Amino acid sequence: MAGRLSLCIIYLFILLICKASLQVTVVGFTGDSIVLPCSSSNNDLKREEITVYWRHNSSRNVYNIINGKDSIEGQNTAYKNRVETFPEEYVKGNFSLKLNNLQYTDGGKYICYITKALQNPTVELLIKVVFVFQANKQETRETMQRKQDQNGLCLFSFLFSLFIFCYVCESHEISTG
Repeated sequence: MAGRLSLCIIYLFILLICKASLQVTVVGFTGDSIVLPCSSSNNDLKREEITVYWRHNSSRNVYNIINGKDSIEGQNTAYKNRVETFPEEYVKGNFSLKLNNLQYTDGGKYICYITKALQNPTVELLIKVVFVFQANKQETRETMQRKQDQNGLCLFSFLFSLFIFCYVCESHEISTG
C-alpha cells in the first residue's frame, strides 16, 4: 500500500512539473512570418454565423472575421498589409492568423475571441531579434524547434502520467473497497 501511495505521489509531482509547459507559446523571428493558432471544437459552423476578433495585448485590433467575412475595419495600422487568415478553414473551426514581417513590437499576448463558442484561445508570441548573421539565425531556429519538441514530449508525459495516476488510484480503490 505504501508503494502505491509513493507511486501516486511521484505521478502527481510529474503532473505539476509539466502543467506549466502546457501553455501555447509561439516563437517568431523579426522579419519572418508566423501562424498564431486559433480553433474551435465546433467544426459544424455556418459561414454567416462566424464572428471572431483577434486582439493583441487585450486592446489592439489585429483582425476581425465578421459574419464569415474578413474585416480590417478599425484595424490597428501596425498590422496593415501584414495579416492573413485562411477563409476556407473557417467552417472547420480554424481561425488561425498568419502575421507577416514580424516586428519586435509584435511580441505579447494575442487573444482570439470566438463569439459563438464559449472559447477564447490565448497565444503568447515571443519575438526573437535576429541580427545579420544568417548561420546564427538557422541555429537559433533549430534550438527553438528542439524546445517545442520537448514541450510536446512533456504534454505526452502529462497525459500518460494522468492515465497512470487514475489507473493506480482506481486500482487502489477496488482493492481496498
